[in-house]
Amino acid sequence: METSIDKLWDEKFSREEYFYGFEPNVFIASHTYLLKPQGKLLCLGEGEGRNAVHLALEGYSVTALDASAVGMTKALARAKEKGVHITPLLLDLEQWEPQEKYDGVLSSYLHLEEPLRTEVFQKALNALNPGGYFIGEFFSTNQMPRSSGGPKKLSLLYTVESLTEIFAIAGCEIVLLEECEVYLDEGKGHQGDALVVRVIVKKY
Repeated sequence: METSIDKLWDEKFSREEYFYGFEPNVFIASHTYLLKPQGKLLCLGEGEGRNAVHLALEGYSVTALDASAVGMTKALARAKEKGVHITPLLLDLEQWEPQEKYDGVLSSYLHLEEPLRTEVFQKALNALNPGGYFIGEFFSTNQMPRSSGGPKKLSLLYTVESLTEIFAIAGCEIVLLEECEVYLDEGKGHQGDALVVRVIVKKY
């Protein structure tokens, strides 16, 4: 029997340290200049809250969505420790139906298979206010043989071509979409040279 997504991540996060560290994803943190100052943001698959807490410290109103109760508890604890507020949204993305509009939707290393991947990303675009951005970094299919992080299941990895199909829709502009090699230093979970796909999409 397959382990449910929430139980899988609960197990991964059930340790004292933060598995992916405290620092935000470098790509996301370096592109917050695109976002509306003090805007309303949503972090998808936010885990232990490293991106959400950083964005809250930058003055944004942040909602953190994740299926793991353990990860969410740690995210809220970290936010409290840093003196900021994040709004928790504890649910599996299969059940997610956006109830609000956001100025930005952000995600790093969200492992989704099709057709859920397309559904979630298109919901994310629909949830953006005009002028809002989707910003994400995901493991490439070419990351498969590397030990620096990411799932060892091809269907959970990404290609530029597949994301082009998802994001090439009316009312949106793909600002950046590329595969590149990066050095990851994110807790114990992501360490070393990795191949990733980065994407920025703007909604009009």
